[in-house]
Amino acid sequence: MTVVSVEGEIDLATVPGLRARLAAAAREEGCECLVVDLAGVGFLDASGVGALVAARRAMNARGGRLVLARPRPVVSRVLGILGLDRVFEIVPAPAAR
Repeated sequence: MTVVSVEGEIDLATVPGLRARLAAAAREEGCECLVVDLAGVGFLDASGVGALVAARRAMNARGGRLVLARPRPVVSRVLGILGLDRVFEIVPAPAAR
């Protein structure tokens, strides 16, 4: 399992860095489960949602999975409004390594 902790706002200005971090983590040898820890995220826009969806697709394509951990209520609300709370695996905390 590989954990990527994200903090701050995920928006058009910051999403390129997030995409790069998620892609690099997914490429790590033996990465079968990529956990994105969202506890530090206070804002998530459509570009951020797109980055998470793309990372999930990439992990699924290689037989792995992407898990979202500890989203704040504001992030959970965005995911719920879009119906992505039924698409993503969402957990209250990353599992111990």
